[in-house]
Amino acid sequence: MSNKKRHVLLFILAAAALLLLAGCAHVISKELLQEVDTGISFAQLSKEPEAYRGKTVLVGGDIIETQNLPEKTLIVVLQRPLGHRGEPASGDVSEGRFIIRTTGFLDPAIYSPERRLTVAGTVVGKEVRPLGEIEYTYPIIEKRELYLWPKEETASTEPAVRFGVGVGVGL
Repeated sequence: MSNKKRHVLLFILAAAALLLLAGCAHVISKELLQEVDTGISFAQLSKEPEAYRGKTVLVGGDIIETQNLPEKTLIVVLQRPLGHRGEPASGDVSEGRFIIRTTGFLDPAIYSPERRLTVAGTVVGKEVRPLGEIEYTYPIIEKRELYLWPKEETASTEPAVRFGVGVGVGL
């Protein structure tokens, strides 16, 4: 193999490795991830939110509702376990609900029900709200960094293969 071909091959391999590593990057900054208290499970947090006031946590899930209030937005989220990049899992696994509090306006048309998100933030307390016929305690997380995952495309019911007849003209 010539030196030129070897250099091209090494360049392609290096570029592929960089793309692969970029695809594995976490959606929350490294600096903030270092502050996250990984010893706090969501089950512990949801049981006693006040015990973890001031702690930095990393949680995510599916948006249930986005409420805009003067000066702030509240996002009610169904918790989901997070993968290695911070992506919430899909399926029927959840340990409860939580509320994200953030300053300013977040559009409910974008932060809409069933969108997935990941948040790193500070535990600031709890809020008790009716949920059906019970009183439910929601841990409240003050947003420090938030990542809204792209919408998942639903599978089409149309066939993936199409046939057609065409006419070509050459000059």
